[in-house]
Amino acid sequence: MKKIILLLGLLSLGWLIYALFEPIFNNFSGWEQIPDEVYLQKFEGTQDEIYLAEIEQSKSLIDSIQKSSQSPSISIAAMINGKMVWTYAVGFQDIANRIKADTSTQYRIGSTSKALSSIGLGLLFQNGKLNPDSSIQYYTNRFKDKPKISIRQLASHQSGIRNYSSCLCFPIWEYYRNKHFNSIEESLNEFESDELLFEPGENFAYSSFNFTALSYAMDIVNPEGYLGFMQQKVCDAIKLNNTRPDDTNKTLESRSIPYEIYDNYFKRTIDVDLSHKWASGGFLSTPSDLVKVGNVLVSGNLLNEKTIKTITTPQQLNNGKINEQNYAMGWRHDYSNNYLDGEIEVEVIHHGGMAVGGTTLLLVFPEYQLVIALSTNKGDQQGNFKLFDYVVPIAELFITKLRISNSM
Repeated sequence: MKKIILLLGLLSLGWLIYALFEPIFNNFSGWEQIPDEVYLQKFEGTQDEIYLAEIEQSKSLIDSIQKSSQSPSISIAAMINGKMVWTYAVGFQDIANRIKADTSTQYRIGSTSKALSSIGLGLLFQNGKLNPDSSIQYYTNRFKDKPKISIRQLASHQSGIRNYSSCLCFPIWEYYRNKHFNSIEESLNEFESDELLFEPGENFAYSSFNFTALSYAMDIVNPEGYLGFMQQKVCDAIKLNNTRPDDTNKTLESRSIPYEIYDNYFKRTIDVDLSHKWASGGFLSTPSDLVKVGNVLVSGNLLNEKTIKTITTPQQLNNGKINEQNYAMGWRHDYSNNYLDGEIEVEVIHHGGMAVGGTTLLLVFPEYQLVIALSTNKGDQQGNFKLFDYVVPIAELFITKLRISNSM
């Protein structure tokens, strides 16, 4: 009997260790070599004749990027003056079943979800349902033991709310949570009682939980809730046909399989549930949809000029200094010398996202009415996949063309 009890105890301990550290154990098995045919699959989407030369060069860049980064698939889209001028996809959305990627393939967009949420936030500012300088405590009894935290501070990561950490959960890392949360309010329990890192407005600390709290305020002021509001007032309004929360309980034929890649080998990622962070990192989308999101900032079709300025202006700390990332409300806003060998300073409003098995970058160039988005079903938890380095040369091709056209 003692041996049986001892055996059961050891088995229970083994299971507990595995459950706590599943992401680590997951790395030890299931790897397969990436088949060469991954790099042979091309999907030709939109090609505007005016930009054919730039498109052909950009396609060559994407093909080489896919190989050098060993991405299962890459999808890209470019929009100019509200017109889709180029869409393109390479590789497989599902390697095991040899399902090719196309421009409707949906990717986990990670923190680019914040840019999407920012559009909804702007609408609520515009219609007076939310005030950027009202505290979240004005809208809810939650966070009542905290100093006043404004909507503006949540949207610009100046609240002092912490980011992902370890937890008493399975697995122990919050980033890899696989628990389904039935409401945004329930997800607040994960961090609401934790001490703030600093007094609101005193510093900057990027945290996805800021947008979880922000989405709760958005949830409260809309009868249809946060997700219903985002679907009806944002996705439907700007015709985002392939953008939705990544609900693992729903089967979607166009959802890409999320992969980890290492030294020319691939495996499907560990299962995660993103229901605790819809607004900050929980959406699926396509580059063809995301350029429409970026186009809102330059078209004036959904948000007025005042609102656009509100959500894209880098926010000041209490001491009057701009935060270290030039972070606005769901967007970073820079003036960069990294284009055209520093010949000109380029204004760029942008947000990137890293998810478990997905990486995305969305760039808006207001002066040129140019929007570019790129997504892949490859994770990048180590931060080695430098999307800016890949997208900048493509942006330069279109900017050069537009500068020539504008000078004529």
